[in-house]
Amino acid sequence: MIYEVTVGTRRLRVELGGGRGAEPPVDVLIDDAVVAADVREVVRGRQWSIALDGATHEITLLLWDPMRFAVDGIEIAVSAVDERTLAAARGLRHGGAGRRELRAPMPGLLKAVHVSEGDVVDRDTPVVTLEAMKMENELLAPARVRVTRIAASAGTKVEGGAVLAVLEDVAE
Repeated sequence: MIYEVTVGTRRLRVELGGGRGAEPPVDVLIDDAVVAADVREVVRGRQWSIALDGATHEITLLLWDPMRFAVDGIEIAVSAVDERTLAAARGLRHGGAGRRELRAPMPGLLKAVHVSEGDVVDRDTPVVTLEAMKMENELLAPARVRVTRIAASAGTKVEGGAVLAVLEDVAE
């Protein structure tokens, strides 16, 4: 899984290898550099001991929202966004004058269309559900918008980048 991670003011691209249940050490790709990581969970879902290239760090989750960790006793703000969320965010393209195209972030099966042409929906309202790799991904309205066109119907196989809906900004 690939994440875009922000630690303090530093932004990193982190790719985790091995997945759940992998034996340590696990190779981690950080900004194209391979790092051997030995991750041990000390307190389930709350505290970890991480050895990176021979240096061991104690990591404690302090707060979920906004995410804050203590790394070796120093409190830092952290954010992490997974590759699917990044792809979905990139799937939204702006046209001119408040026009937006909601595009498929990856090839898949359009499972459901939750809106109709002419509907006005609020930010984070599900517009469509796309199934890809046996996972369902809801694509949400990026702001308060009017649905001006539905470009595909439920049950349709779509390619990555295909326009699924055309949206137009609506004043609050």
